[in-house]
Amino acid sequence: MRLFWRSLWMGCLLGSVWLHAESLESGSIRALKENKLLLVSIESEACPYCKKMKREIFEEAKYRQEIEKRYVHLVFNNRDSSLPPDLRAPYVPANAILSPKDQSILDAYVGYIAPERFMKILEETHKGVQ
Repeated sequence: MRLFWRSLWMGCLLGSVWLHAESLESGSIRALKENKLLLVSIESEACPYCKKMKREIFEEAKYRQEIEKRYVHLVFNNRDSSLPPDLRAPYVPANAILSPKDQSILDAYVGYIAPERFMKILEETHKGVQ
């Protein structure tokens, strides 16, 4: 019985890693189709500033709508082993703007950023690429 539960847990763990890796790839495909950039957020469950950014920006309708106009937003846990080495941040919250063509990093920043400043960064980066 113990082997069953251990196998089930490992299967779930490996399945979630595969889904995250797939979401980066599928996010790139979607961004290319929609002519958008990728916005990758890396967070941790124990990070109060991650929760603050999530609440103040990503869950706030007015900011979320603006982000969705220009970006495909993907969220990863900082312990996700499927993250490419370039996206492994020593501190969270971390955000990176990627080109959907080759997933190269166009801009990246670590730490809490107030909503107005965060939106300005996204706007400036998008203008610089277009």
